[in-house]
Amino acid sequence: ESGGKMTTMYPDEAGMDKEVTAGDQADINAFSKLNVRYHELEDDLKVKKEELVNLQDCSNELLMILDDEELVKVGVGEAYADLNQEEAQEHINGLVEIAEQSTKDLEAEMSEVKDKMKELKARLKVKFGNSINLEEDE
Repeated sequence: ESGGKMTTMYPDEAGMDKEVTAGDQADINAFSKLNVRYHELEDDLKVKKEELVNLQDCSNELLMILDDEELVKVGVGEAYADLNQEEAQEHINGLVEIAEQSTKDLEAEMSEVKDKMKELKARLKVKFGNSINLEEDE
């Protein structure tokens, strides 16, 4: 130990220790944070896709109402509003568009995060080989 500096060592594939620099540790931490973010995005995407299916089901149900004059109760926040079928369909279509865009945005962010993770993993694998465990699917 020199000058009170703590060093972390990883054995490389030949059993030789490789020093973990501050930059390496920053890359490891960044990978870990991206991994957590990726799984959060996965969960958010699953919820958003379920919401989209429910909205599409709702839209289909509206189309099956036979009486055009029948009012439809539409949830707005914690209250309900009575809308005619055309207004209700427009409202649902707007919600579907928002959910579809949110889904696309989540998928795009997931792709960006995955690319950054691959870049970090490649950089760390060059130095540490298989002695470092960087699993995306934890």
